[in-house]
Parts: sequence; structure tokens; C-alpha cells
Amino acid sequence: MYRSREWILDRIRGDHRRSPHTPLQVLASRHRVSQRMVAEALALDLPYRARRPRHGLLAPVRPVIDRMLTEDLHRPPRERHTVRRILERLAAEHDFTAASYSTVRDYVRLRRAELTGTPDDAVSPVPEPGPLSAAGP
Repeated sequence: MYRSREWILDRIRGDHRRSPHTPLQVLASRHRVSQRMVAEALALDLPYRARRPRHGLLAPVRPVIDRMLTEDLHRPPRERHTVRRILERLAAEHDFTAASYSTVRDYVRLRRAELTGTPDDAVSPVPEPGPLSAAGP
């Protein structure tokens, strides 16, 4: 897999920022580069570029997505819209193909969490088993 030099340097700086007391040798082995490259990455005075969500791209169809998610609140889980289905409906019904899957996925994850009050990746509790029947095995 090809990794650009900027990408590697950015990863090294981010790793160092999270744990500043990590030795150069450990960072070098973790990122599979030389200690010289690690020292170069840490010497650069470039700001960390955090990726921002691109929800502005969804501005024209945000109310449509919100309406789909609101309707899904009253449906059984198997009948709710998936991100792929939302993308298909946006393309077919509103001729909107400007956003990628990941952009829509990130927005849907945030909105579902806001609408339901729980994170999308929360594990639902397992119901307690009922009483065992008298006719055992």
C-alpha cells in the first residue's frame, strides 16, 4: 500500500502529540520508518490538519434526510433506511449525487444519535431469559 510522505509525517506528529513521551525508536518502528524521518517529522512546524466533516455539501438535502430518519423512528429496525438506501433515494427522487457514501454516513450517524438520544454504536441490552419450562430436556 502506498503511503505519501506527508501522510506518514502527519501520522507521526499526531502519534507524538497523543503520547509525547514515546521514544523516537518506538515511533520509528511503529510507523516503519527510520529514526531520522521521525526526527524530521517532529522538527517540522506544520499545524495538525484535523479533517472536518463535510456536512455543508448536504445542505440542499438535509431536510429530506432528516425526514427519512424521523419516519424511521416509528418503524421496526429491519425496515429502517440504511445509508445506501438513503443515497439511492436521494439520487432517484431528488437527483442528488454530489455527496459520497462516507459523507452521508457520517451525517446520518450524528443525526440518528441526536434523534434517539443514544449513540449509533451503543449496544442494546440483552433481555433477561424467561422462566424455564417445567418440561426439561
